[in-house]
Amino acid sequence: MIIKVKSTPTNEELMALLRQELPSDYSVREFGLGKKSIMVKMSTFIGAQITIRNNEIYVDASAPTVAGGMLSSLAMTELAIVIVPLFWFSGAFPSKFRNFEKEMASFINDRYN
Repeated sequence: MIIKVKSTPTNEELMALLRQELPSDYSVREFGLGKKSIMVKMSTFIGAQITIRNNEIYVDASAPTVAGGMLSSLAMTELAIVIVPLFWFSGAFPSKFRNFEKEMASFINDRYN
């Protein structure tokens, strides 16, 4: 999801805001090569990657841990019969990914527009 903003925050400003406003059980950290993105973790499997570019902020639902990412990749292969029940029992449904992405995008849009 792409959000057009009037004033572009820095990663540090956005991270400080997220840490202050989100529930305490969420985790916020820098992510990626060169620390160009922010990863917000709601649970082991559900998170959002936030990237700031020019006057746009990109919010993408993503598995916030390496293990969660590997499991979600494996869920699209032959091992889906084993991995998909793990997601099902953990509550990581595709709709929860989309809802979390929308929640983060709405939060950012409200603060910067």
